[in-house]
This record gives sequence, C-alpha cells and structure tokens, in this order.
Amino acid sequence: MADVSQLMQEWSKVISSIDATKGSEQLLNTLASLKVPGVNMDALVASQRDNLEALSASNRAALEGMKAVGAWQVKLMQETMRELTSAIGGLASAGSPQQLVWAESELARKAFATAVSQMQELTAIVVNANQQATAAIAKRLPESVGEIGDVLKLPQSPTKS
Repeated sequence: MADVSQLMQEWSKVISSIDATKGSEQLLNTLASLKVPGVNMDALVASQRDNLEALSASNRAALEGMKAVGAWQVKLMQETMRELTSAIGGLASAGSPQQLVWAESELARKAFATAVSQMQELTAIVVNANQQATAAIAKRLPESVGEIGDVLKLPQSPTKS
C-alpha cells in the first residue's frame, strides 16, 4: 500500500512541475518584437500572457483534482482491504447454513450501500475539480474578447450616459 501512495506522490510532483507559461515566454517575447501595422503588439502579448496564466490556473486546478482522485483511490483501496479481511473472518465464524446465507446477504447489502456512497464521494471530487478548472477559463474568456479592440488599435467608442 505504501508503494502505491509513494508512486502517486512522485507522479503528482512530475505533473505539477510542468508549467506551460515557461516555454511560452520566449515565444511571447519574439511576438512582442514583431511590428505588424494596425496591431498593438504589446497589448497582444499582454493579452496572450493573461490567457496563458488562465490556462495554467486551470491546469493547476485539474491537477489538484487528479491528486484528490488518486488520494481517494488509495484511501478506498485501504478501506476495502480492511473490510474484506473483516468480512472473511465473519463468514468463517458463521455456524449454520442459514446464518451463512444471512451473513452473505448482509455483506452484499453493505457492499452496495458502500459502493453508492463512494460513487457519490468520487462524483463530488470530480465535479469540484471540473468547476475549479473551468472557472479560470470562463473568467478569462470575456476579458480576452474585450481586449481585441486594444490589440487591433481600434478607436474607443464614446460611452453612453
């Protein structure tokens, strides 16, 4: 069991070390040095930098969700092994065939209730991770669309009072 937990920790360290913004910085700097008529390159680069940061935030939230699912799976495996050991001991001590059938049906009932509860718990973990991952993108999208006028050097329209 410790091996699985250690493997999950190492895997999450590798995944969390990936940063999309690092490799993109050089590309953004090159883009900023270009001169394109009618395009405010500084505004374009700033907008794209903000987009990359939103993407990075979304990726971090997704990673946290994956870590939570992994931790949940390790916990579930440990609980299952404990319950299985206990159940086998309980069945071995059943006396008559009727008691054995009753013990088996009770185990099946508990297993079903546990499975439903665990699926609800997993669903909550995944839903939460998805909401957090999409929140950064959903927040950034209208901002990015609003920056198009700055990038294309469009004149500001007068505000209505």
